[in-house]
Amino acid sequence: REDAAAAEAAAAEAGAGAKVHLLSGMNSDSGNWAVPAHFSGLEKLPVHCSPASGAEKEAGAPSRLFEALAECRVTKTEAEVELLRYVNWVSSMAHVEVLRSARPGMMEYQLESLFMHHTYTHGGCRHMAYSCICACGPSGAVLHYGHAGRPNDRLLKAGDMALLDMGAEYHCYASDITCSFPVGKAGSKFTRDQRLVYQAVLDAQVAVIGALKPGVSWVAMHQLAERTILRGLLRGGLLTAPAPAQGGEAAAAEAAAAAAA
Repeated sequence: REDAAAAEAAAAEAGAGAKVHLLSGMNSDSGNWAVPAHFSGLEKLPVHCSPASGAEKEAGAPSRLFEALAECRVTKTEAEVELLRYVNWVSSMAHVEVLRSARPGMMEYQLESLFMHHTYTHGGCRHMAYSCICACGPSGAVLHYGHAGRPNDRLLKAGDMALLDMGAEYHCYASDITCSFPVGKAGSKFTRDQRLVYQAVLDAQVAVIGALKPGVSWVAMHQLAERTILRGLLRGGLLTAPAPAQGGEAAAAEAAAAAAA
């Protein structure tokens, strides 16, 4: 009843000609369809979710709102590009400061605090783009660590790998940066196993950046990253795969990728 009454009031306040646009369209990465919002009383509003009927709907055409938002995400003005460069530069410098300061005996939340302090003090970024993830040691195995249930509250130990996923926000434009490094005294180095995994991921990043171009799907880039990582882990002996009849290492990586999927 409250939803219906609120819908009627909103429709009356909007006046003639006003429309409520609903989001409906297919995610080109996952293939999943964004289902339009629905609540009691929605039928009383002047809803616009075209195409609502006809051949376009049958073909799965997106709503105008979906198309407009998708275009806004991929097309940026020069001013927007400059904002994105700035907030990513500030966040990058904050990550460097955290890397320099991290030592055994500190708490994960102290790394978070250092990052937030640097981006605000030196960059004027009052907000974070998302909750900071400061996962050290086994904390890195917790998906989206740093939330209220696991609030970056572990003690750093020598030899831990620090996986830091943090990014500042500036005027509603967000950065999103993840880096990893070994925790220890100044000049600490990766162990063999740490270097193996780190290098495999770095190789995947370089491969994806090199392959990016108009017309390439994100799914293809995801698969390229997986194949590159698997090749690195196979070479290092962390993973094993049945020897293929032909094709060598690349085919083995493909087989392992298929098994993992």
